[in-house]
Amino acid sequence: MDRSFLSHKSVVAASRKFVCIRLATYEDAAENAVLKRIFAPGGTLQNTVFGILTPDGKTSIVRAGRSPAWAFGGAAGKGIHQQTEAVMAKMGDTMEAIALAYPGNGTESKGPLPLPYLADLRVALNVTACDRQPLVAVYGNAAQRKAMEAELTKLAWSDQFMGQVQYVAASKAADFTSVKGLKAKSGIIVIQPEPFGLSGNVIREIAAGTKAGELKNQLAQALGKHKPSELTYDQHRRAGAQAGKRWESKTPNTDGAGRRRQR
Repeated sequence: MDRSFLSHKSVVAASRKFVCIRLATYEDAAENAVLKRIFAPGGTLQNTVFGILTPDGKTSIVRAGRSPAWAFGGAAGKGIHQQTEAVMAKMGDTMEAIALAYPGNGTESKGPLPLPYLADLRVALNVTACDRQPLVAVYGNAAQRKAMEAELTKLAWSDQFMGQVQYVAASKAADFTSVKGLKAKSGIIVIQPEPFGLSGNVIREIAAGTKAGELKNQLAQALGKHKPSELTYDQHRRAGAQAGKRWESKTPNTDGAGRRRQR
């Protein structure tokens, strides 16, 4: 949603004390209903929604809105943008304070945390392009994916990689119809999403049997080759319009109607 806030080191550190949920707007009717309960001016679901809720998921703790900037300050309403260090740190500090107010019941999950998979490769390309982050696809049959996940989860939640990359599972070559350069029949596939989130290019293919020690080195090298878009929000919109790029969501996009109502 907003790389400048959500990848900030203080926010990443504080997030370890939260249950973080990523819902894709206009992709699932049930998820849309959840988002509308958080932020929907005039009952109209917006394209982006951000909120921090009480543990029961019913009450907003900070001001809900289209992005973290609505709650913590900064250039609200400008999409992908850079914030000042002070504004981004404010989000991390606020999250730490909230965590103290809701300490939990003292129990922790047993065993390694699962990979935070996005819904599918189509959505994953779009999300990672929006966040200007690389994408890792865990590609293979169920048994192969289980073995790769066992090694990858040793790294995914480490300080080096947490918050810097996103993940998706893939079981067949047909899943990669929008990705150029795939040669492997299984493995950990590091992908560079193109700026408009409709396709991508393979950066590196890491063999399915690679153990965590070597996987760490290969993954770090591959992520280092990722080149995020440097277009501003307005430049991005103009370039997309000129190129005829358009994302087709699975449920109706009501954001335009909400904006007209606000005006």
